[in-house]
Order: sequence, then structure tokens, then C-alpha cells
Amino acid sequence: MYKLLLFLSFSSLLQAQKAVRKDSIERDTELKEFRVIANPGQKDGHAVLATEVMTIKTLGKAACCNLSESFETNASVSVNYADAVTGSKQIQMLGLAGTYVQTNVENVPSIRGLKTTYGLNYLPGTWIKSIDLAKGTSSVVNGYESMTGAINVELAKPDTSEAYYLNTYVNSQGRFEVNQQGAHRFNSRLSTGVFAHFSQQAARFDGNRDAFLDLPLFNLVNILNRWKYNSDRWMIQWGANYLNEDRLGGQKAFERNSNRTQIYGFGSYTQRLETFAKIARLYPQKPYQGMALILSTANHANDSYFAMKNYTGREQSVYGNFIFQSIINNTNHTWKAGASFLLDSYQESYLDSAYARTEMVPGIYGEYTWTVPTKLTVVVGQRVDFHNQLGTQWVPRLHVKWDVATDWIVRLSAGKGWRRVNPLAENMGFLINNRALRLIGSLNPLEVSWNYGISLTKNMNIGSRKANLVLDAFQTDFVHQWMVDMETSSTVRFYSNPGISYATSLQAEFNYSPFKRFEIKTAYRFQDVQADYLSETGGLSRLAKPFLNRDRVLVNLAYVSAYEIWKYDLTWQWNGTRRIPNSKIGHLHTETSPLVQVPAFSTVYAQVTRQFKKWELYLGAENLFNFTQSNPIKSAEDPFALGFDASMVWGPITGTMVYSGMRYKIN
Repeated sequence: MYKLLLFLSFSSLLQAQKAVRKDSIERDTELKEFRVIANPGQKDGHAVLATEVMTIKTLGKAACCNLSESFETNASVSVNYADAVTGSKQIQMLGLAGTYVQTNVENVPSIRGLKTTYGLNYLPGTWIKSIDLAKGTSSVVNGYESMTGAINVELAKPDTSEAYYLNTYVNSQGRFEVNQQGAHRFNSRLSTGVFAHFSQQAARFDGNRDAFLDLPLFNLVNILNRWKYNSDRWMIQWGANYLNEDRLGGQKAFERNSNRTQIYGFGSYTQRLETFAKIARLYPQKPYQGMALILSTANHANDSYFAMKNYTGREQSVYGNFIFQSIINNTNHTWKAGASFLLDSYQESYLDSAYARTEMVPGIYGEYTWTVPTKLTVVVGQRVDFHNQLGTQWVPRLHVKWDVATDWIVRLSAGKGWRRVNPLAENMGFLINNRALRLIGSLNPLEVSWNYGISLTKNMNIGSRKANLVLDAFQTDFVHQWMVDMETSSTVRFYSNPGISYATSLQAEFNYSPFKRFEIKTAYRFQDVQADYLSETGGLSRLAKPFLNRDRVLVNLAYVSAYEIWKYDLTWQWNGTRRIPNSKIGHLHTETSPLVQVPAFSTVYAQVTRQFKKWELYLGAENLFNFTQSNPIKSAEDPFALGFDASMVWGPITGTMVYSGMRYKIN
């Protein structure tokens, strides 16, 4: 669908430009010089939503081994470990967890359901060509689950990829990986690509010497085969993706056949098969009109154990989305309409309990766009979804882009989002402790929120060099939210929010190129995320969200030598103080419980790349200041005692890591 929309947009633009070009050529046949000096930042100036485009250039500033490591130089997204044992990572945007961000791969829903647990680790960085990162609620065309933002990942295409691409990576903590990609064009219309990824954590690494592995051992194999057919009237893409991963963690002495009643061990085995097809009908005589059908299936199986606690999960999903777009009189009035269908079948078991459900969600939607060229764009969208368990859900959304002047852009957004909670898959990190799970009251698995946002973009010149300043403010207010409460040390309590729950996010980002081939990005982010928590005495206490830093500063420096022979990148992140639950044994949360704060810390990432004709070498380091959280695992010396808890992670678990790699390409 991305290709279809891009084609339609460019086609309309080209048709309009032909007459202008003809008149211009007749009046003046002299060739004029057109020069651009430094265009810093990756903000999409044409997008209606507040969107940042992370290109190959941006992703190349770090090793970017997988999707979770693609945001190290990004100011809007934070990535943290979910716990100190499983190696699972989670993103945060606008102060809320990644479960509230709709993550798609080429407009196909991707990281959701059971894939939520380790999904960020599964997508290899070398497969990624760009990432579109939009804040706030996204278009109703893409679904209803976008509550704080949307991420759409574009992969390498078989008709434009290198004939062969090899990437190798190794680091000082015992991890290595190999990526091989090949593409072949049979003719001008048909092409195919094969992408293969293998990674392994081979060394038992225990830098803090607590007798637990800081990183789980794992073997990951991921294979993708995709095809593309393109003609004047049709564009068809289809393919399949198979993944197999085996993880092993826990105490350093643990082996797969060890006695789990004496040595704490963690294991996870995952198999996943995905298929997809995208069919677009083009109208050469009507470039403003288009029709598309997106289809995908997924089969996910996971078997895990956390010492003596066993978990199994099975998921079968089917997704379809039909889209039609056209105009009303002229291209200043465009519309889209369509219908979607989602089927999710879950079978899960944990300890001695089994959970099974089947969700069917048909939906319809419509979106109207009014455009005043070079001045104003207004997008109004509505969708209605019919959930077989949660009933009918209505989602209205509004987006406005106002070009106040040639160097000032204002964006406004407002809308509703909702989702169905997956309690176990989304909270797997909480199983790495000896807390009791308590369900309180009548639990509502439906989460509903409203999001409002404003974004100001100012383009400017400092001397002869260009710069831009972006100011964002977003507010998320929950109508219903699933609360995960760790405030009492011996339990994890789940309940529907009994009061207020909100998230406020403010961000300022400045991009500047002071001289040729040198770019600076600086950003400051403030987050105020609070909710009413239920105390053990039955009262309410409003607390800041745990494990979330209120303040964050990011500085990225990038320099490229002439002809891009050498590339240098340096990123500094400062994370302010944050609140964590009181994990002292025997602590009961009350309205007067004192707050526990952890200190601020900094992390530094650096990388240097040497470019050759067909290949390049890169060398880098992460966490150069070697800051680590002290005792990330509580009671690590006695993992079967009541106080054992590996889910209280708020900072880096591992110290300084050095890595190197090689990229080789045949175009």
C-alpha cells in the first residue's frame, strides 16, 4: 500500500508539473543552478502527522543488529530491558509502553499478540531500509491500536536491493551474527529476494558476578523470501517468513538438563511462520485512484519455563485490509474507504491454568482529506470495529497540517485508540520473580485512550547553514487501562484503573549542520506519567509510573569525510532520576508509603566506519562510561526465596561493549 500511495501521490504531482515545466521551458531555456546546503534532521516536512523518517543513513550510525537497537540515536523512542534474565526488550513512546504503539512492517500488523514478548529482537537491522515513526494516533486506514504512535518498517525490496549483501557482526560479550541477502530480477516485471539471518549469544557472560547470566544464550534463525510483480495496472507482492529461536538463561551453572528445583533456569523455544500478500490495482488514466488488498497470516508457538513455572502459548492470526481511494471533483478533495478483518486465536497455559480465546474483529472505515495547496491539509477519519467479545468500538481521528509560513509548520492531532490486553505475553518479565499474581475486582481487558498533540517545526538559517527546531507536546488520557501494580513487594496485582491515568510528553529537538558533512542533533524530553494506584488499605494514591525517567537529553554528532570514506558517530544519552517500586521484603503499599528514587545516569555510543568500493568495516562501542545498575537481580544468591526478583530493571545490565563488523555489497 505504501508503494501504491507513493505512486499515486507522485503521479498526481507530475501531471500538475508538466504544464508548469512546459511554460517554464518556453520562457527561459537557460539552465539555472540549484544548490542545497545542509538539510539536517529526518523530519518529514510533507507528512500530515508528526513523522520522523529513519533512513539507512540514520540506522548506520549504530550496529543496528535488530529493530530494538535501531532507536539508539532517536530522541522520541526509548528501549529498555524488560527484566534481567530473558533478554526481552520493550520500547517506550510518549511515556507509555510499546504495546500502545502500533508497529507494522510495510503496513502489515507485526509486533502484537504473543510476538510482543521478543518481537523487537526478531527483525534484523540489515533487512530494514527505513522506519517511519509517527507520534500520536495514526490514520484509521491502518487500524485502531495506535494509541500513542505508529511505527512502520520498510524492508529491502527485491527489485531495488543489491544482488548480494553480506553483513557480519561480533562483540566483546560473546555475540555474533551473519546476514546474507540476495535479489534477482527475472525481467522488468518480476523479481525475488531471499534474506537469511543467523545470530547467537555463545558466551556465558556474568559481568556483575551475581552468578546469573547477564545475557541469555540464544540461537536465532530467520529466513524471508519475498516476490514482487509490477506492471502498468498491477503491483503484487507476496512472501513468507520463518523464524526459529532457542533461549537459555538463569544461573550461570544452569544447563538444559539441570534440576530446576536446585538451579534457577530459564528457557524459551519459539517457532513462527508468517505469510503475506499485497495486491494493488493501478489506474494509469486516473492516477489519483487506486485499490489495494493486504493479507497476512501468522502461526506462533512458544514454550517457556521460569525455574519450575511452565508456560506455553499458541497463536494463529489472519489479517485482511481492503482499501479504495479516489477524489471528489479534484485532488484537493480526496477520500479513502475500506474494510478490515482480524482473527486471533490464542491457547495459553501457565502453571496449572489454561486460557483460550478467539477474537474476531471486522471493521469499516472512511477518511476524507481536504487540501489547500502549500497552506493547509485536514484529514478526518472514522472507523467502527465489531469485536466479538468487547462489542462495537468507534474510533474518530483528526489530523491538521498548517504551513503558517515557508519556514513554519504547525501540526495538530486528536483521536481515540483501543486495544485488547494480552496479560501473559505482555508481562512475561514479571514471571522472573517469586511474587504472587493477584487479580483484583472485575477485570476489563479493554484499554481505551484519547490522545491530543501539537507539533511546531521551524526551519531556519544560521549563517549560511540550515537548521530546524521541532517542538512537540502530546497528552494521553485513559478511559480504561489495565494496571500492573508492583507497589507491594510480594505480589504483582492486576486490576482495571480505579481513577485517573494520563501521560504528558514534551520534547524539543534541534538539528544543525555547522559546516559541510557535520551534523548535530540535540534533544530534551520531559515526561509526566501518573496514575491512581490501589493501596492495600483500599485507598487511592497517585504515583508516577515506575521505571520511567522524567527527563532525558540526547546529543548526536555525526561527521562524514569527503566521498564518505570515513564516517564518525557519537551519541550521548542522559537519563534523569526515576521512581521504582519499594521491593523491601514485607513492604505493603499504602497512601503514605515513601517514594523510592534511583539516580540519573549517562550512556555513550560511538562508531567509526571505513568505506571501500564494495565493502566497509565498522568498529564501535556501547556504554563507554561503563555504568551498570547495581544488583539488578534481588536475592540472586537465593533464587527460590520469597525476595527473588529479576524484574526491577531500571538501568543498563551490562557494562562497556565493543563490537566490529563488515558489510559487503554487489549491486
